Order: sequence, then C-alpha cells, then structure tokens
Amino acid sequence: MTIEKINNINDIMIGILTVAYLNLLWFVFTIAGFGLFTIGPATYAMMKYYDRWLRLKEKPKITKSFWTYFKERYLQSLFISWIVLALFTIITVNLFSLTQWYYQVANVLVFVILIFAFSHVYTVMAATKFATIKEIIRGSAMLGLGYLHYSIIAWTIIVASYFLFFKYSPALLFLFGVGFYGFVLAFFGKTILLEFTPREEDAFEKDEEDEMENSSVTAH
Repeated sequence: MTIEKINNINDIMIGILTVAYLNLLWFVFTIAGFGLFTIGPATYAMMKYYDRWLRLKEKPKITKSFWTYFKERYLQSLFISWIVLALFTIITVNLFSLTQWYYQVANVLVFVILIFAFSHVYTVMAATKFATIKEIIRGSAMLGLGYLHYSIIAWTIIVASYFLFFKYSPALLFLFGVGFYGFVLAFFGKTILLEFTPREEDAFEKDEEDEMENSSVTAH
C-alpha cells in the first residue's frame, strides 16, 4: 500500500469522525436550548463548518468554530428555523385534518416543494453575502428548486440511507443522524454553488481573453 493510499484512507476516517462529532455538537447545542431556541443556530453552525470544509477546503478547529458560528447570526438563524417550523406545522396539520383526497395531494405537493426550497437555507446563509431573511430564503429556493435534479438525488440518498440505518444498524442513526443529513445537503449545496460561481482561474483566463480581444480591435 502506497503512502498516497494510506493518506486517502486517513482522510476518509477523519471525515467520518468529523461528521459524527458535528452530529454530537448539534445535539448538545440543540438540547441545551430545548430545541426551539437553538435548533436554528446549531444547524447554521453545522452547515457553516461543512461549507468551509467541503467548498473552501478549510479545516478549522471543530468545537471552537462551531461555538463561534452558533453565536455569529443567532437571531437570524433562529427566526428562519421558526419560519420553517411554522410552515411545516401548518402543512402537517392540514394533511391530517383535511379529508378530501385532492386537498391532501395538494398539501403533499406543497410539503415536498417546501422541503426542496428550504434544503439549502443555512448553506446559502453560510456561503453567500445575502443579508436579509428574504434574500436567504429566496436564494435557498433558487438552489433547491432551480437545481431540482440535485435536490432529488440528495433527498433520495438521505431517505435511503436512513432506511438502511434504521433497518440494519439503528446505532448509526444516533452516531451520524443529523450530521449525515447535513453532510449530504452541504455536498450538493457545494456542487451547486461551484457551478454558480466561476473559479478564480477561469475568471482570470476570461479577463486575459477579453484583453487580447480588445488589443486586437485597437490594432485594427
């Protein structure tokens, strides 16, 4: 086995442990605030760490970074979690209270649309310069619904994995539950954002091409 393969295995193991530890931190911080007052900030902290790790290729200290991100945009991430909770509560109540099948189908469709629309809300909050809640939600909807194929693949992976965890090894749900969910959404969020944002070298090459074209025009 070569050094490169050993390093790759080491990176994979560190990655698995990172997901498990982020999952643990998410649970600790969420339970500390009885869920309602900390689930949003804890989710934002987790997704911001994933963004720096997966998209920016950084590896900051996990505990210290998580605590910093948790406090960073506390009120904004809290209000977003309340908006999401309120919307899904309304849809869920409608599903169980309405008896007409067409209303139930309509609510299921709205439920699925909301899942896709809010999938990347904390990734957008962590990775972009959007300042207001309206901008963040609009950006999340654009990523989740505008790149629908990625959303479908991401949620298929999440649902299928949770089913396998529950059936064959429930302990994995405890070890990786929310951390795995965040990792999958962060991975596809990174993929979308990289397609959305040109690489610096691409932008540099484009500037050079524009300069050459301008020089050519001037010469003629």
